[in-house]
This record gives sequence, C-alpha cells and structure tokens, in this order.
Amino acid sequence: MDKLRQRQEITAYRIVRRNVLKITNGIPFNNMGKYTFEALVSSNVTISQIKEMFIEIYTTLGKPQYKRSQKDGIDFEMIISQWLNDSAGLRIVSVHQTLIDSIVQVIAKGYEDNISVADITRNLQRKFGWYKYQALRIARTETTTATNYATVLASQNSEYQMVKKWISVQDARTRRPPHSIYDHLDMNGQIVDEFSPFFVGGENIEFPGDPKAKAGNVINCRCKIVYLLKEDADGLPIRKIKK
Repeated sequence: MDKLRQRQEITAYRIVRRNVLKITNGIPFNNMGKYTFEALVSSNVTISQIKEMFIEIYTTLGKPQYKRSQKDGIDFEMIISQWLNDSAGLRIVSVHQTLIDSIVQVIAKGYEDNISVADITRNLQRKFGWYKYQALRIARTETTTATNYATVLASQNSEYQMVKKWISVQDARTRRPPHSIYDHLDMNGQIVDEFSPFFVGGENIEFPGDPKAKAGNVINCRCKIVYLLKEDADGLPIRKIKK
C-alpha cells in the first residue's frame, strides 16, 4: 500500500474517531437509567450525524483529487451530499445502527459489572477501544469509495473519451478464492469502457468501493481505478461528442 493511501486512511480514521466521540459526548448520560438507556442512545444518535461524518470524509479525501479538473461554480460538497442520499443510504444506515449497538453494549456490560454511570460515561467518552475495530473498517472502506468516486467525477470533466482500469493491491490481504468469492486479485489490470461496470464475483460494480455492491465486495477493499484515454486506430485520443 502506497504512502498516500496510508495517509488517507489515517485521515479518515481520525475523522471517524472525532465524530463518534462528539456524538457520544452529546448523549445526556446523566438522564440514563438501567431500563431506559437503549432508548436514550437511540434517540441521541441520529442518521444525520452519521451522514455529516461521511460528507466530511468524502470532502476531505475526494475534493483535492476532483479539484484538479473542477469546473467553476461546482459545489463538491453538494454533489457528495446528493450522491450519498442516492447511492450510499444503506451504508449510512448500517453504520448508524452499528454505532448505536456498540454504545448499548458498553453500557449494558457496565450495568452487568455494577459500574457506576459516571464510570460507564468515562469509558465511552475517554476511551475508544470499544469502537476502534469498526472505525478502522469504516476508514478503510470509505477511503476507497471516496477516492474512487472522486476519480469518477474528475473523469467526467475530460474532453476525451476514456476507459477505466482496475488496480488491485498485490499482497496477501487482497480478497480472492477460496476465502472470498470476490476475486479482486484477478481483477488487477482489467479494463472496461468508462460508462460500463466491472463484473466481480457475479455482480456488476461501477468502481472499487461502489456502495451499491454487496458488502463482501467492498468492505475493507483497497483497490482503485484509473482512467485512460481511449484511442482511435491511429493511436490518437478520441474527443467526446458535444451534445
């Protein structure tokens, strides 16, 4: 994995950590009771908070990449917000529910161990081990989706017709049979038309990290796409036909 990708994942992880702690700190634990804490958590951890976290990740990681070809007057954050509504709703819902479940589990364990509300609160607000695994998974997955979707957006501003190429990380962690039906190692170097999907593990996928794909095809994926100029018979780039 290259150094840029490592920095992007670290940045995404920090965004997730900061947002999760902000959400957790906003829960009024002073009003918590042994039989009411689940409702308290559910009512104070909202979908909109999770979406804002996603927008921050996508804007922070994707905007610099998209900006190189950005047209004047384009609001990148607005594009991302609308795209998340249209394409990544189920992923946001999943993260929302996972966060609620994780907080509830910590509180339930605290009551089971006869820990005071003050100590339970400190465990949630000052420590992060209870959510670190999920945060790392979110950071890795959303880094892939954010950077690849920014690449897709950037390609749309090109004056030339393009093809897209799948690039896999060549190491032991890259998913492949028999451990996974989604063979990303074998996808390395495969090229399709810019508006055509890749076919991976029995499903069409627009790009690595595509939120419309099945979880097994995208969670913790580190693959990326690059766009290449489509050439004519003489090896010259083909301009897009203006409508």
